[in-house]
Amino acid sequence: MKIILYVFSGTGNTLKVAALYKKYLEKHEENSVKIYRISKKSGKFPSPEDYDLVGIGYPIHGFSAPEPAIKFCMQLPTVEYKRTFIFKSSGEGLHVNDCSSQKCISILQKKGYDVNFERHVVMPYNMIYRHRDEMAKQMWIYAHALVDLNCREIMNGKREKVKLPFYKTFYCPVVRVLEQKFAHVHGPAFKVNADKCVKCNKCVNVCPQNNIKVEDGKYKFGHDCVLCMGCSFGCPQDAISVGVFKFWKVNGSYRLNELKNDESIPFPFVPNNAKGIYRLYKKYYREADKALADAGIDVKDYI
Repeated sequence: MKIILYVFSGTGNTLKVAALYKKYLEKHEENSVKIYRISKKSGKFPSPEDYDLVGIGYPIHGFSAPEPAIKFCMQLPTVEYKRTFIFKSSGEGLHVNDCSSQKCISILQKKGYDVNFERHVVMPYNMIYRHRDEMAKQMWIYAHALVDLNCREIMNGKREKVKLPFYKTFYCPVVRVLEQKFAHVHGPAFKVNADKCVKCNKCVNVCPQNNIKVEDGKYKFGHDCVLCMGCSFGCPQDAISVGVFKFWKVNGSYRLNELKNDESIPFPFVPNNAKGIYRLYKKYYREADKALADAGIDVKDYI
């Protein structure tokens, strides 16, 4: 089976999840998986008509899919029928994010894409709060196990209707519009600290919107920003100021594969008596453990 994964990813978390889908789907010898990164730098996208299965991946922005992911769904051609699934990532597993795919699903269904189900994978925050190494390790190991489970479901033809009642979804379009408009207005507030900057241009190269220009040696941020934070997260000198989000800024890689293989870091980390921010994750991992156990999967096999 030929599979195409169309992925929008700012800081790289969702792209890492897409790589896991490729890995576990290709464990089935008949599968071939291609990943296309949604970006203004990526050029013409591969036609979904050349593939048997389509996956759409994105990070959750303001309880919704980010603007580039939604616009990409609008650009996809109409098809007679195409089996499709959605995967998304965020820094917490709260069910308030369950409705994030509704706009994409509505667009896709009108174009002939049969969305079988969606899955939500928790990854370390690249904005708002920097997780401890112990928590990042747990997230990455569970991501492996849950994506493997999802790939088995895909191969077994599992289907779920993705639909939520109005009272659980009414806030999504409101927050989505506000977030997108604010991102465009706020974009020019991003600045580069000239004393720290080494002019490596990583920010320019990573920006999926081509929103960062260099004029007379100075970095200028335009109005096409979508708040993906790829520029500030990946800056090797931590030289980028992010305007009003300065207290939410996270900079630098979590080294997830190193953490995963580091035996000195305990696993699992979230305890039953978790307090503070870690209480947000108790239900997510409880549900994950049940799903994995029902499928006969031991998460410790992925360490």
